[in-house]
Amino acid sequence: MFRLLSCLLLTTLVMSCAPVAQTSDTSLSYGPSATSTPVSDTRIVPGRTRPAPTLPPNAPRLRVGVFELPPYAMKVGSQEWVGIAVTLFREIAQRLDMHYDLVDFPSMASAMSALSNSEIDLIAVGVDPTPDRETYVDFTHAFEQSGTSAAVRIDRSPSLTGMWHQVRASQLPRLFLGVLAFMFLIALLMTLIERRNNSQHFGGTWWKGLGESVWWSVTTMTTVGYGDRVPITVFGRVIAGTWMLLAFALMSVLAGVISSELTVNRFRPMLQNLAELPKVRCAAVADSAGAMDAEAQGLKVRTFPTLKDALTALATEQVDAVLGDTGALNYIIRDSFKNELAVLPEPLVVEYVCLSMSPKLPLSIREPLNYWLLRISESPSWQQYRRTYVGTN
Repeated sequence: MFRLLSCLLLTTLVMSCAPVAQTSDTSLSYGPSATSTPVSDTRIVPGRTRPAPTLPPNAPRLRVGVFELPPYAMKVGSQEWVGIAVTLFREIAQRLDMHYDLVDFPSMASAMSALSNSEIDLIAVGVDPTPDRETYVDFTHAFEQSGTSAAVRIDRSPSLTGMWHQVRASQLPRLFLGVLAFMFLIALLMTLIERRNNSQHFGGTWWKGLGESVWWSVTTMTTVGYGDRVPITVFGRVIAGTWMLLAFALMSVLAGVISSELTVNRFRPMLQNLAELPKVRCAAVADSAGAMDAEAQGLKVRTFPTLKDALTALATEQVDAVLGDTGALNYIIRDSFKNELAVLPEPLVVEYVCLSMSPKLPLSIREPLNYWLLRISESPSWQQYRRTYVGTN
């Protein structure tokens, strides 16, 4: 009996220590393929990048509309199109090996109408997306910040009163007083040193000797140097040599500051900020975003057929400010009105520029288009290229 119990106990211990074969629990599967087919992990994890999207092999040849809108699209001669938006689209098409044909349009309205009717697939000209346009066309990502800004005339002939206020507000008065104070200090030292030992040039009464020293200090500082007053003592000549070097430096600084202040005043814009616009004569292109933004701001504007006509009127003092697209204003001013007109740094309205797409353009073309638009427009080389058109404000 004892042996039987011992065998049963030993058998129980051996079976409890033996490995148990694992079996799949089919009650946790979500279908027949859950245990037989591996599931690929499509989660985005750090360090993993998707390949750049490409066009499908059967991508159609696109019809791309263009029209004149500097600096986004301009026609050179009878064939070649240049500009920020046109060049950007060409770069995208080159990266995607995209085939396309350019279709010329006389205006933005005709191009947008053709796009909404699916007569073309894309417009390679930068336009501002608006709620009204969004109802009949689609847009890419933005590649340029624009909006409505004000161009003003540079005041090249300021009044004497304006020059006086400009000088008073500068550092020039304090610098001039400092130079005078230093000049009198040198004259005082020269009087103390030379008055008794050089009575011929600095002698006489105390005030007479100080007057002669001031005269000598002025002629030395202005580099006139008549030579009618000359120090003869060792200390006097040391003071004189030191003053010659200091005076030359001080006069150079003083002349530079005066020239700078007068130049700044000479090229000061007539308007300093947008708050002054209701007080002056404004202009804009008829039926443009600039004219609509001006109307929204309660400004009365005189309309012109083109932006260059409006800027010409500004340069000839027919109007005092021109409201228009920021990029277009900068481009035309750099090209035709440099040092005559300027764009105020603060825009009236901030907007963003996009390319327009047909609502029927397939998603397989939109995604690669948007991807390369962002890649190219954010690159340093592209930013350097666009500055050749719009520069810096």
